[in-house]
Amino acid sequence: DHRDLHSFPTRRSSDLRVDGKKLVDINQQLTGIIDSAKLTRLAAATTHVYTPVQCHVEFCRDPERFLILSGDCSVKVGVECQRCLNEVQADIRSEFELGLVLNDEQAKKLPRRLEPIELSEEGRLELWEAIEDEILLCLPDFPMHGDGECTAFNANPEKDNSAEELKRPNPFEVLAQLKQK
Repeated sequence: DHRDLHSFPTRRSSDLRVDGKKLVDINQQLTGIIDSAKLTRLAAATTHVYTPVQCHVEFCRDPERFLILSGDCSVKVGVECQRCLNEVQADIRSEFELGLVLNDEQAKKLPRRLEPIELSEEGRLELWEAIEDEILLCLPDFPMHGDGECTAFNANPEKDNSAEELKRPNPFEVLAQLKQK
């Protein structure tokens, strides 16, 4: 079964709460666009979000009968360059496979390849929050412009400071003189 993300009712305009267990039972696939303005943590972690989040998710059981949420999502964001502190644009893409669990005991039984994501007591999942988590995990740790694009590097230095540094006295020279005495 394949449906669009926007065909599901939501409690608030900022989330999509779904019945994870039920969607696994019917092997539900969802494809859609999430308005990036509704993903407040993503907005806070970036300088700008340029595109809506494109996503595709699938609820299923794996051969070992674990409840699985797998999918991919992508978005274009602006982040702060760690060299020049100006904005650099980044295309973020995440592919994920999560194990749906009800408690810590179930999470411990998951194979290592699956990251656990906890459902509510009723088996419900905040889907947009889970997708936002996956995007946040893919943001670059130290975003930087490519070589030659960063304003922190001056392509035409006005003067060469290396000769000036050679003329300065070595601060450890005094210690060397004391050691010789």
